[in-house]
Amino acid sequence: MLEREDILKLAKLSRLKIADADMESISGHLGKMLQHMDALRALDLSQVEPMTGVEEGITVLREDIPQSSFTHEQAFANAPSVENGHFVIPKVIGG
Repeated sequence: MLEREDILKLAKLSRLKIADADMESISGHLGKMLQHMDALRALDLSQVEPMTGVEEGITVLREDIPQSSFTHEQAFANAPSVENGHFVIPKVIGG
């Protein structure tokens, strides 16, 4: 399990607030994640070829064909708030 100070530091870096009542549960979950990472780190991958992506080979792309889309009026029709031609949303991250 992680120490309280470590969890509080991670929370601060992540801009999260953690209630004292949740501290023990979060510590347990983070501890399990770290154990999983340790298990992955212990695997012998010396015989595994490095990969740059999940798909090897040539990626076949479709032709770029223009298609009709919504007008601005249609796109903004159900928006709760529009200002100067842009969607207005509430601020979600303090700072």
